[in-house]
Amino acid sequence: MAADAKNLVLHRRRRPIWHPVGVLQIIAALWFSSYFCFWLVALLAVWSLVQLGALSASSAAVLVLAYLGQIVVYRPQNSTGWPFAWFLYSGVVDLVLGYYNATCIREGPPLDPQGRYLFAMSPHGIFGVCRAFSGGSLWRQMYGDIRPRWGSFGGAFFIPGVREFSLCSGCLDASRPVLERAIARGESVMLIPGGTRELMLTDGHSTTTKLVLLGRKGFVKLAIRHGLQLVPGFCFGEKWVHDIVLLPASLRAFLHRRFKLAGCALAGRWWSFVGKVAQADGTPISLGYVWGAPMSIRHDPDCDDQYVQQVHEQYMAAVLDLFERHKQRFGYSAEEQLDFVAAED
Repeated sequence: MAADAKNLVLHRRRRPIWHPVGVLQIIAALWFSSYFCFWLVALLAVWSLVQLGALSASSAAVLVLAYLGQIVVYRPQNSTGWPFAWFLYSGVVDLVLGYYNATCIREGPPLDPQGRYLFAMSPHGIFGVCRAFSGGSLWRQMYGDIRPRWGSFGGAFFIPGVREFSLCSGCLDASRPVLERAIARGESVMLIPGGTRELMLTDGHSTTTKLVLLGRKGFVKLAIRHGLQLVPGFCFGEKWVHDIVLLPASLRAFLHRRFKLAGCALAGRWWSFVGKVAQADGTPISLGYVWGAPMSIRHDPDCDDQYVQQVHEQYMAAVLDLFERHKQRFGYSAEEQLDFVAAED
């Protein structure tokens, strides 16, 4: 840990693969990046129990149908969610960060724990490993008792496994009414404004990182409408952690239009979902995250369009400033640049 009068810098170090902690880091990182497949593991477990005679086929069918039924009926993502501190701020997340040899920087002094904030992350990345920077003991050292609630796309809560993982991570439906109720309860919020469209634009072979921010003003309006301080952040290195595997274009378009799903898969180290630790030329990958100082927002319930545009431009300028000042530290060349695009581009 390093600190000066303004900034706090924290590290989570990768252990060698033969070290017991190194083994745990690999397991945690694989588990963290595989939750979209948890439903398959559960189905295989039920099928195995049936094959072993420990569970009858009819009982298995009842269990599966009961589970699917409660997904439709029981929707905690639209209210207060689940208790999540036990998981999101646990040592498991520190192991994930350690696997990626992660460094996190908080610019500026500690935030007022009584304040309310909207933390806005960029870029999304193929998988969104950046979300690990919102947890573990690392987050508690950075921001103390400030525990923002993640906003997630609604379809995530109808995918078995993804649903439970999201709820255990403190996620709520990212719709405006749900987030506004959370804010009214005194909670802070964390969002990735670029969403799944930004995910699909991830390209580790390009020197241009595209951020889907043009026209994405909903998060700014949310901050202005409720007087939240807007905290800009940027994740370095995630574009090299996984390769993107695209499904056919027509299927991608359908999945994104109908379910807001990206229509792609990811490939990492050892042909698995666990992230890579080195680029193709052998250059080590170390994830980095930089949180900027909070932007003070004028509370305006009416959300004047001109003020929304002004704050939106200030936010993009703040993200660009973070990128330019810190890119060299995290292995980006001088040619690396940001490109702000619209979702339709």
